[in-house]
Amino acid sequence: MSDMNEEPPSPAAKAKPNSSLQKKAAARMAAVQSLYTLAINGEQRSPAQQVNLLRKQLAGNKDEQKLRVGTAHEPNYKLMETILDGIEKRGADIDVRLDATLSAEWKRDRMSPLLLAILQCGIFELFFDKEVKHKIVIDEYTRLTRHFFADAEVNFVHAALSKLVRQYAS
Repeated sequence: MSDMNEEPPSPAAKAKPNSSLQKKAAARMAAVQSLYTLAINGEQRSPAQQVNLLRKQLAGNKDEQKLRVGTAHEPNYKLMETILDGIEKRGADIDVRLDATLSAEWKRDRMSPLLLAILQCGIFELFFDKEVKHKIVIDEYTRLTRHFFADAEVNFVHAALSKLVRQYAS
């Protein structure tokens, strides 16, 4: 029988963060940031080169991990490379779907390269990787967008990815 005066565990003590999920979220963040960096700098790096560079930068450095990927975990490098490699190989297909979501208010040439990178990664995972349920992918990229943008962009990402699922999902 338990002691009636015993304090219940705090919510933080009950819900320990899932390390695997944090590493996946970090991988998505790293993939988006890699695409953004390449777009801004005009550099050409293979997905493997991007992963290796990040791996060297983050190895054992919790502060750098928090700064670069939003958590004190190294990303799931396999997922990061899968996303980057998929975007490199399926870029034309991804762009067709991305362009199908755009409107007069949201034109590609007026969009931030960071917002484009978020959408490209989300579209790849939704339609070409298919390892994760659509709702989770949409939630993950909507959450990721909140790190960088205000409500208008967050809502746009959510709406665009949701529209694509309705339009293209079988």
